[in-house]
This record gives sequence, C-alpha cells and structure tokens, in this order.
Amino acid sequence: METETYKVFNKYRNFEELKMIKQIIYYCKQCNYEISFSTYDNLQQIIDDANIIRFYGNEPSVRRAIKLLNKDVKIKDEIKVVMSKECRQRLDEINYLKQENTIKFKVHRGPIKVEFK
Repeated sequence: METETYKVFNKYRNFEELKMIKQIIYYCKQCNYEISFSTYDNLQQIIDDANIIRFYGNEPSVRRAIKLLNKDVKIKDEIKVVMSKECRQRLDEINYLKQENTIKFKVHRGPIKVEFK
C-alpha cells in the first residue's frame, strides 16, 4: 500500500481549503450534523471536502474538523488525517504527558484517618 504524504497548509494560499474546514466545522457544531441547515446539498459533498482537507493534518483546525466529522453517524467509513511524522510524535508526547499529569486517587471504604505532617 502506498503511503500518503501530508501537505503544508498556508492560510493565504489555501483559501479554498480554509473555507472547506470552516464549512465542515459549521456543519458539525452549528447545524448539529443536519444537512438541510448547512451549505451542503448532500453527504457526498461533505465527504469529498473532508478527503481534500485531510492531507493538511499538521493544521489543528483540520484535525478538529475531521474529528468532529467522524462523530457523524451518517458517515460509515472513518476519515483518517494524514500528518507528518514529527507532528504525530509531538501529539503522542503531549498525550503521554497529559496522562502522566492527571491526578489519580483511590477511595477506600472504612475509617477515615487525617494526618497532619
């Protein structure tokens, strides 16, 4: 299988892709996954736009749009974001640090001890 390559996003050059990102986020958040309230005519247009913007995975707004779109129950296949290896490693490291820094506690039943040190 051929590996997919990511594309570099520039908001000044990629104005059409930026509009697609904003329309997908609008469809997901404001229209509540309802095509009749959005600017799209059918579901295939949304999938086509998502397949165009998914190659700009280094951009956080693209990842957000695709993540929101994958929650739509009408879309059967999951859309995968294509990003660079460095970006993937950075996100994995951030997620690891978030998991390490979460406060973990256990609740034990029984008598309560309060210790002052």
